[in-house]
Amino acid sequence: MGKRKQRNPPPRFATNGYGGSHFTPMFDDQLNSPAFIALSAVAVRVYLILRQEYKGAYTGNRVICPYDTFTEKGISRNSISKAIRMLEAMGFITCERGGLGHQPSIYRFSDRWAKIETLSEAKNILKKLKDTIEEKNKRSKLAKETISKQINAP
Repeated sequence: MGKRKQRNPPPRFATNGYGGSHFTPMFDDQLNSPAFIALSAVAVRVYLILRQEYKGAYTGNRVICPYDTFTEKGISRNSISKAIRMLEAMGFITCERGGLGHQPSIYRFSDRWAKIETLSEAKNILKKLKDTIEEKNKRSKLAKETISKQINAP
């Protein structure tokens, strides 16, 4: 019998349990979708982190991911909430429960992104999201000004 030829391990990005590694699959239909193309770079990173935190059938379709996980990977807290809102609006995730009371946020993956057929449709969704956020910020600012006037009134 001859010597057994030693095989080189596959590239690190293509491993599935080789040497304790793990990989996160992304499929072409999702990567090439108008919804994915319209996402911001931070939203893509947040989505990839959520996919990385997914534990398979063990947790069902749920992903438990506290904000600390995102910040440890270099994303600011303000950027996280904006990216999550964007991912929800584009149909990649739904937020089952927020991180109130020092509990981690729970997300579910969704395939509603596949219903977005054109890039212009995706951009319109993002514009509506931006308008909604701006309106909410205006109301919040107005409420703060009103409270400040009431406190400072003689």
